[in-house]
Amino acid sequence: MSYVRTLIRFTAGYFVPCTAFAIVLFCVLPLALGFATQAFFDALTGDGALGVWTVVAVLVALQLSEVVTALAISRAWSGFSYKTHALLQRNMFAGILRGFGAHGLSVPPGDAISRFSSDPPAITMGSMDGVCDLIGRAAFGVVAAVVMWRIDPLLTAAAFAPVVAATLVSDALGSRSSRYGAAALDSTTSLSRFLGEVVNAQLAVRIAGARERVVGRLADIGETRRRLSLRDRVFAETLNSTNYHLVHISTGAVLLIGAARIRSGAFTVGDIALFVVFLGQLTFLPAEIGRVITELKRTQVSIERMHALMPGDPPRAVVAPAPVYLHRELPPIEPPPPREALERLEIAGLTCRHPASGRGIEDVSLTLERGSFTVVTGRIGSGKTTLLHALLGLLPATGEVRWNGRVLDRPDTFLVPPRCAFTPQVPRLFSEALRDNLLLGRPEHPDAVAEAVRAAVLDDDVAGLERGLQTLVGPRGVKLSGGQVQRAAAARMFLGQAELLVFDDLSSALDTATEAQLWARLFGRRDAVTCLVVSHSRAALARADQVLTLNGGRRGERGGAV
Repeated sequence: MSYVRTLIRFTAGYFVPCTAFAIVLFCVLPLALGFATQAFFDALTGDGALGVWTVVAVLVALQLSEVVTALAISRAWSGFSYKTHALLQRNMFAGILRGFGAHGLSVPPGDAISRFSSDPPAITMGSMDGVCDLIGRAAFGVVAAVVMWRIDPLLTAAAFAPVVAATLVSDALGSRSSRYGAAALDSTTSLSRFLGEVVNAQLAVRIAGARERVVGRLADIGETRRRLSLRDRVFAETLNSTNYHLVHISTGAVLLIGAARIRSGAFTVGDIALFVVFLGQLTFLPAEIGRVITELKRTQVSIERMHALMPGDPPRAVVAPAPVYLHRELPPIEPPPPREALERLEIAGLTCRHPASGRGIEDVSLTLERGSFTVVTGRIGSGKTTLLHALLGLLPATGEVRWNGRVLDRPDTFLVPPRCAFTPQVPRLFSEALRDNLLLGRPEHPDAVAEAVRAAVLDDDVAGLERGLQTLVGPRGVKLSGGQVQRAAAARMFLGQAELLVFDDLSSALDTATEAQLWARLFGRRDAVTCLVVSHSRAALARADQVLTLNGGRRGERGGAV
């Protein structure tokens, strides 16, 4: 419930009008309708003070008011819903970005997309919508109870007994309903995840001749989803039906008791009509109470599913207030930080351990002078990539990183272009033109693009492409070879003209001749550039000013060129 309260406070500008309209729609108008109906039947029997046509006019006005109020609450609800969805999705995306270096994407992409699309609506359409409606219906219940009690306490008790019974039933079965709902959401997520994996691995599936088995597996997952979704829906509808029918039983009891009261003269026809109208509205109250109890428990499940995408943050970060700019202009993009020439980069006692495995690096120290070429090498699993990620602030680490003697409190925000540029072990390209992948939205300077392409030894490849730099590379650069993807990432890095270039095994997919040419061209422009490179390549090691060998996460040896 605390998460819902936080979201309500964040959307108060929409929630308050929405609740006010709900009170009008579910409390004020039904009360007025009950009194008008009572006056209408009393007028027909000669017991009322108002004329029949006067009451008919009031009833028509009330119905029109209900239509207008329903439209108003829909408009308020739309803004309320959009703002909540935007906040939850914004927080998930920000959490993924904050923790990507440390945790990566904790679930497959298809799974993550499913959580972005299904969990925020589950919270707004369930808990928050239910709370809004429940306030209006509860207000009606309180006022109606007072009015009905003054007319006949026994009939009032008969009318409200199902409300209490339905609330107890919903509370008892709410946990099971939330488990069924969570299972149904997980089954949908599993289907999305499998579809994403099949699309990414379609070539492997075709080569292995496994299409029939993949289709069979997809059918099994789909059947599981159908069964779990059906169970969730049947259970929810059974619970709602129980709540409604409990009230219908009380309606019959009220009518039987009320008929006896009319015969004895203690009741007018208008009184019994008022009770019937009020009972019609009370039919929704126990169902609404049950819905809110159930959906609040399901909200906890959705919060946990969303928080799983951002494991480095506390659960409350999912609902933490933040600007969402639904109606305002987006803020201007922050300009890149000012260039600051690198004279010396010092790494002292850098330590980083992965919680799951306990592996990483420990007490690594290193100094990079301006224009130097430093190679980090070692066996697989020795901590080379961890060292780069810890240095760049992509992993939590202890120790010091100094830029020109200044300690960097936040390497992740300081070591960015144009101060530093990084190419990871597996570069990522977008399904756009090669030129767009190189520029990433930066202003285009044709000479700079051509120079970066040449420095990355990509010029001959570009000349051989069907449309040159305008060639669409496909998802993750699928139309390019592994070596072309790595060199495209290098060209993208060179365009940033950063002071420090950090490469994680850039030449792993290159042939010997291309690799030698790349390092030669890099050295041709290294007068103002400092390089930190993870590599096993003889060409890179031969050109290194210093070599750092890691062994089990510790510094093995460091020396000059070998």
